[in-house]
This record gives sequence, C-alpha cells and structure tokens, in this order.
Amino acid sequence: MKRFMRIAAVVTCVFATAAPARDAVVARGSDAAVRARVVELVNAARSKSRRCGSERYPAAPPLLASRDLDAAAARHARDMMKRKFFEHTGSDGSQPKDRVKRAGYQSRLTGENIALGPESAEEVVAGWLASPGHCENIMDARFQDIGVGIASGRKRGQIYWVQTFGQRLKAAR
Repeated sequence: MKRFMRIAAVVTCVFATAAPARDAVVARGSDAAVRARVVELVNAARSKSRRCGSERYPAAPPLLASRDLDAAAARHARDMMKRKFFEHTGSDGSQPKDRVKRAGYQSRLTGENIALGPESAEEVVAGWLASPGHCENIMDARFQDIGVGIASGRKRGQIYWVQTFGQRLKAAR
C-alpha cells in the first residue's frame, strides 16, 4: 500500500506539472517541430486582426519559414545562452540586421523578438502576443519571412527563444 501511494504521488506530480499534450514543449519535441509550431501559431495570429497595445492591426499574410533567418535566430539564442545575457544586441555588438545579413539573408527590413523561460511554443507565442512591441513585430504585414531559434541551458527555465523577421530585398531586374 505504501508503494502504491508513492507511485500515485509521483504520477499526480507529473500530471500536475506537465503541459497539455498538444503543446510543443522544448524538452519533449524536436527542435524542428517546436520551431514549426511557433511559425504555425504566429501565422494563425496574423490571420486575424488584433490589437497590439493601443494599435489595431489588420490580418496579415502568412510568413514563410526561412533557413537563413532560422540560422541567424539560432546563433543569437546560443550566444545568449552561452554568455548568460538577454538582449537584442549580440555579445559581439551585432544587431538583428547584422546577424541576418551574416546568415545570408538579403533584407530590406528586419525585426526580432526574444524571450527567456517559456517551455513551449504556445507559451512563448502567447507571451509575445501579450506584449505590444512583440505583437507589433508579429502583425507587421511588411514582414514576409520568419526564423526561429531555441537554445536550452542546463537548468529549468533557461530556454532562450529568438524570432527573426525579414522583408526580402526585391530581386534586381
């Protein structure tokens, strides 16, 4: 009976702290699956008009996933995790536009959202949508492409998220 009670207590703790099964949780899902879920959630948000702070934004076209933007976002997430800082300026003094260019993306316009701590795609996107500046980046119809980077530290809550947005330069004629 005592053994049964211990097992029941462990099972209760696991269910009480686990995210819903449909959530794309970093520790549970592959990095690619979690990044894809972020893009899916962002595009769902863009498909409807919404208020970001005091500004009203109309629905915007879906963003396309970009490998170059993924690479820029991933490098910045890893940089922040390894050097234990959290800001848009990289440890080398770079800005989002510099990192995007370095990754090979030819950009007319760039944007970046960062987050520290959320454990699922759903949680991080909900947080960005609740923040006016981050929401504005998500809803900005000028952006065409998106990249997502995730880096996890050793301790719980040390999950660095970077979302990079881009508007491509027009092709030369």
